[in-house]
Amino acid sequence: MTNYRIKLLAILMSAVFLSNNSQSQQPLQDIKTTINVFVPEADVKAVTEVLDTFIVYFRQPLKENLEKHLSTYLFPHVRIASGAVSITPVADSISAETWLAKLPSDWDHSAWVSRDIVQASPLKIHVLTVFRRFRKDNTVIADEHSLYILEKVNGKWGIRGRSSFAK
Repeated sequence: MTNYRIKLLAILMSAVFLSNNSQSQQPLQDIKTTINVFVPEADVKAVTEVLDTFIVYFRQPLKENLEKHLSTYLFPHVRIASGAVSITPVADSISAETWLAKLPSDWDHSAWVSRDIVQASPLKIHVLTVFRRFRKDNTVIADEHSLYILEKVNGKWGIRGRSSFAK
């Protein structure tokens, strides 16, 4: 074969391969995965209690509830949201005023919409969540998707970090 024919054949084969390959690929949003995770019942219960305490005490008046809310954190605590990464070294380093400055001005409380354990080891659990922010009259401000990372330290579960798409 001449060099011209070899080049032409290579181009045609590449075009056929690329055409077939691009037709068989699915758009990213259509790809679904299922992750089977085993977590002992006692750990599921403990993690659920931590997340319940976190949300129950994340409400107005925040000054009165903040200490119990922060009792669910492990320090240092990492939050990735609103285009920033914040690290809280100890509970005393964050005030109710700091929190309120980050929240919508009409926020009163939040509640879980969903919580799904998606990855786990004996000492760390990742929980995909959706939480809903409410006004005082219980009208909805927004639903926020997030990932919570809980760790078991000295036999106790706590929230080490969170990442959300919250503004």
